[in-house]
Amino acid sequence: MKEPPLKYDELLKLVSYGIFAMRFKGISVNDENLEKCDKIKNAVYDGIYVGSPGKDIYYMLPHLDDNKTEEIADKIAEKFPKIPPGNHVNVGAFVRFVYGQFEKQGILRSEKDFQRMKREKIEWELSRKFLKLLYGKLEKINNFYGMSILCEMNAHRLGDEAVIGKSSSRLEEMEKMYKKSVRYAFKCNSYKQLFTPYYWAYKYYSKFKKTAKALSYAYMTVEAAEKYCPDARPGYIEKILDCMGYIKRHDKKSWKLLYQNYKNNSKNKCIKKVLKKIK
Repeated sequence: MKEPPLKYDELLKLVSYGIFAMRFKGISVNDENLEKCDKIKNAVYDGIYVGSPGKDIYYMLPHLDDNKTEEIADKIAEKFPKIPPGNHVNVGAFVRFVYGQFEKQGILRSEKDFQRMKREKIEWELSRKFLKLLYGKLEKINNFYGMSILCEMNAHRLGDEAVIGKSSSRLEEMEKMYKKSVRYAFKCNSYKQLFTPYYWAYKYYSKFKKTAKALSYAYMTVEAAEKYCPDARPGYIEKILDCMGYIKRHDKKSWKLLYQNYKNNSKNKCIKKVLKKIK
């Protein structure tokens, strides 16, 4: 086994900073907490990156015994946001990095990434062990936001495994986990997680060539977004546009009725903007 990239005390110090509430200016990462934090020389980007300390935890997991793993999980649970932030990027990135997934969207990102992940041997055993431990700690303190995020990210990885391994059972596990994410989101008013898990379920079912299921979740995404989508940021518009495009292509008989219904009755800014873009 290779030498650990960090000393354990260095990892503890980095983890004690928690997951920063990031704001973005150009490519810089800004947070009021950064001024209080020492850079960790041997950490990834000195420990200052979106999703920190996820990458460093991933690289250190093979070097941690059960007691040290527990201590790291305890500190993350203490610092994990309980109130849903306005931007979820850093929190989602943190969990994704613990899986060792340094690119967004897994197999859904591109055909090239899909083929790459098919060739690679997926090793998520240590990551899942750590995140299961973290989930249990968040559950004990009723951190519903953290539980919602962990369920959603777990579902992404189950979706990757389902498509790569052509596993219907993994796909069913994925579906249950996305629904679980939504249930926890209701408990903490995390509006993004009230519709995006349905979107990702649609994407994975589409990739799996289960058109009826994909259509069902595309409809559910649009319906939930009408109720809960908090704003019309580009990422949300892109997702709803994608769903409506899929419905239009695969359910032509119902499309006109759906389009007219939302055009006449929608009160959601994001849905209204999407309707102006779709043809």
